[in-house]
Amino acid sequence: MNKYNILDLLAQNEYISGEIIAANFNVTRAAVWKAIADLKKEGYEIESKTNNGYKLLKSSDILNEHEIKSKLKNQNFDIIYKKSTGSTNDDAKKISGENNIIIASGEQSAGRGRYGRSFSSESGGLYFTVKICRPNNFFNIEGVTFYPLIMATAANRAVYDLCGINLYIKWPNDLLYKSDAGYKKMAGILTEASIQAETRALSYIIAGIGLNVNTEFDGELKKSASSLKIITGQNYDRVDLLCMIVENFMQFANSSREYLLEEYKKRLLTGVRISFAQNGREYIGLSRGINGSGNLLAEIDGQIITVQSGEINFV
Repeated sequence: MNKYNILDLLAQNEYISGEIIAANFNVTRAAVWKAIADLKKEGYEIESKTNNGYKLLKSSDILNEHEIKSKLKNQNFDIIYKKSTGSTNDDAKKISGENNIIIASGEQSAGRGRYGRSFSSESGGLYFTVKICRPNNFFNIEGVTFYPLIMATAANRAVYDLCGINLYIKWPNDLLYKSDAGYKKMAGILTEASIQAETRALSYIIAGIGLNVNTEFDGELKKSASSLKIITGQNYDRVDLLCMIVENFMQFANSSREYLLEEYKKRLLTGVRISFAQNGREYIGLSRGINGSGNLLAEIDGQIITVQSGEINFV
């Protein structure tokens, strides 16, 4: 018996006495009381009433391994939860084996974005990494350049379906919210991969995301970032978002490349003035969508230039 066995039993009943719980698991009333106290510390709201026993009240935004396992439809993952960690991507790379993994955390102390930039990972956000071993044998869509697009599209759709909030994708994979003060960052995605030297096949891909869910910002970050809570004033269940993002990720990765790109284009921010560097030269122009390889198309002085990689800025 563990505390989550008791939690599952509470979920199945209106009220249930400590005596019945103890008898059900063949433990002492004191053990039941301790398990209930531990669950309350995790944030579960449990009411105790004389002569009636315990009742589980509706609790929201509790992020832990049990909640993820119980809500995730796709069970082909090992689930790891850490209350706090340095980086879920770094954690995923340290784990060997053939199993696919989801590593989630309530906060990160060393969150990273593209080009090694630090990523603010405040409490209240959702930070998790999906590690897929041997993706070439697992997914329809191949090629490391497509996985950032897959995760961005998956997260964008999940936020809209669960929260009703429309976000834009800034190529290749930043999620932005259009506010009165301009575009504000809502999520960052970092995709990494390990490639076998001899066969050039992918050993694994790692897709990590940091999404500002119930985060509050102070100081300079307020000017450039926002969160779902800031936008609507509501708290959101991070496990629900995680599970839907993962389900969407698996769906898009197993779809056709044409379908993925069509869904990505619907959410891609286009027609805005951008700047970028390529071949040692600085360019300023307009974003004009993507090509069939997922590369950005930029219009410079009436000509279309293909951008395969690099940092894109608004001007």
